[in-house]
Amino acid sequence: MEFYLFISLFLIYILTSLMADKVIIRKVWLAAFMISFIVTAAAVSFLRFTNQEVMMNAAELGWYYILYLFASLMVVLGVINLWMFRKQIWKILFAKTPIDDEED
Repeated sequence: MEFYLFISLFLIYILTSLMADKVIIRKVWLAAFMISFIVTAAAVSFLRFTNQEVMMNAAELGWYYILYLFASLMVVLGVINLWMFRKQIWKILFAKTPIDDEED
């Protein structure tokens, strides 16, 4: 399933790179990153704070711990990246595109 998701997102990237302006591509993919970051952070917080009991064997528990650990690391690294590149993110999201210039 993850392979199909990767292929579909790659094809969408190819199509947007051929059909859209560079600023619009950056806005779309930055927005997609931010939305996926927020969803991941919410999922990790639900796992952390609900303390839901799940019956698992030792092997499954190890894999879920690794998954939780790397999802937590991804959230922390995402926060650091958002903080480091906040000016560039602000410029990308609120930059005027050539289409916006024509409307003015």
